[in-house]
Amino acid sequence: MITNNNTSQRQGACRVRLSALCLSLFIALPVGAAPSVSREPMSQEPVYQQPVTIALGDEPTAGFDPIYGWGRYNNPLIQSALLKRTGEGEVAGDLAQHWTLSPDRTTWTVRLQPDLVAGDGTPLTASDVAFTYRTAKSVASLYDLTNLAKVDVQDAETVIFHLKQPDIGFLDTLASLGIVPQNAYGPDYAQHPVGSGPYQFVRWQKGQSLELVANPHYHGEKPHLARLIIVFSDEASRYTQLLSHQIDLAAIPPQYALTLPAAIKQWRITSVDNRGIAWPMLPFDGHDKGNDVTSDKAIRQAIDSTIDRELLVHALLDGYARTAYSIADGLPWSIAPADKGKLSPTGTVNPEAKQAAMQAAKEALTAAGWLVQDDGVRAKNGVRAAFTLYYKSGDSIREQLALTVAQMIKPLGIVVTTQGTSWERISQVMHRSPVLFGFGVLSPSEMRYTYHSQYQGVDFYNSGYYANPIVDRELDAAQSAPSWSQAMIHFRQAQQQIYQDVPWTWLVNLTHVYAGNPCLDLGKPMMEPHAHGWPLTNNITDWTWQCKR
Repeated sequence: MITNNNTSQRQGACRVRLSALCLSLFIALPVGAAPSVSREPMSQEPVYQQPVTIALGDEPTAGFDPIYGWGRYNNPLIQSALLKRTGEGEVAGDLAQHWTLSPDRTTWTVRLQPDLVAGDGTPLTASDVAFTYRTAKSVASLYDLTNLAKVDVQDAETVIFHLKQPDIGFLDTLASLGIVPQNAYGPDYAQHPVGSGPYQFVRWQKGQSLELVANPHYHGEKPHLARLIIVFSDEASRYTQLLSHQIDLAAIPPQYALTLPAAIKQWRITSVDNRGIAWPMLPFDGHDKGNDVTSDKAIRQAIDSTIDRELLVHALLDGYARTAYSIADGLPWSIAPADKGKLSPTGTVNPEAKQAAMQAAKEALTAAGWLVQDDGVRAKNGVRAAFTLYYKSGDSIREQLALTVAQMIKPLGIVVTTQGTSWERISQVMHRSPVLFGFGVLSPSEMRYTYHSQYQGVDFYNSGYYANPIVDRELDAAQSAPSWSQAMIHFRQAQQQIYQDVPWTWLVNLTHVYAGNPCLDLGKPMMEPHAHGWPLTNNITDWTWQCKR
């Protein structure tokens, strides 16, 4: 067995850091010891007793059950996972005190911290961990556990996971799936959850708010804030509530940030929360799959090469973003395209380069048989170069991006109609129409879900039915690679092919903006994944209130 018992006095943990300098540890030695937590007396009260009201984002309408996806991108608050993300690509122990990986990379042995207790005062043991994973595997969970062969309980504090095949991404599951107590789990668990997280569930008024109180049994550093009221409201309502001081903290879009009074504090947080267009990759099948326009690579390449991403960042989003060219810009498992274009001093693409790119794209379309008709719209074999671009309604950033991209594409002789609608409707049309999606996690597993043919039409991943045997081969090789450095080679080779195929046109990585009471100190917020709002709570126990009220 590969093992590592080192601890750090400063952090109290042996961390596995997913950085360019330390990535070799992630696979070569994906093991560690959890923080040596200084356990405070159960009777200790949180420092700040008044309720703190926050508005973070969409209400989890399915409830607060980790097995069905609650807490996948953020601290589940009410529950805890075996591991936790602690910063830009770092993981450390949470419920887990120690974990090891067998030499054949198919068996994970996890040792829990001693004397864990759930919010209802009952012990939390390895049996609860096994129950959580077995249940998640048996239901339609958002977690892909098809590679999990079985889970064994060795003793009250030791659980063993057996995989069918090596999988470097299993560590991500250990760091995201919150553990549920078996004795408290039932049909209404999502409505009245119990867990071992920093906060306890009090009440959920659907469509209005969620009330949480600090969990006196929490095994980690106790929260400073005793009571949280999480309000569910749309962007406009959050802005109004901020101005009227009805809430202490809110996630807001950039356009609102520009008009806030100086007395309201702002936080700008870097993220890998990207926005991009997923293209249907197959010819239309006459039913619900494929698109005769976007299935032509000449169309996709022409659009991708003429999108002025710098203009989107600086003019449309006022600098609250950075350009995006892949699903994982700046992360070790991706590489930049060969030519991002040359920037002018104002931060926009050099006008000459921009004009040249447009002309080259037009010529490529003509060469591919897409000829300009009398009405200015291109057509090929009787098919007009026109389609509808869908986006989630009620999201101002997606709406602005969709409308602006449509105008950028128009000079090519391609007509784009934009349509905001519900996710339910999008799920019905996304296999035959382009959709402006948002993705982004601090894990290479997302590349596999988004681009591997195994996930064609699965959930919202690979909605365009992209398939390339070269990409599949490289992603498979990365998953089973004997070391992290070798896995990186395969991920990057897959990305090279993806750039050529253009199954997506990536646009921007958003800067997440929050605003609120200057008395609230958020500590050092972590780099955030997709889902502006809830991921802010990943360091919730570091939040403090600096004023008397």
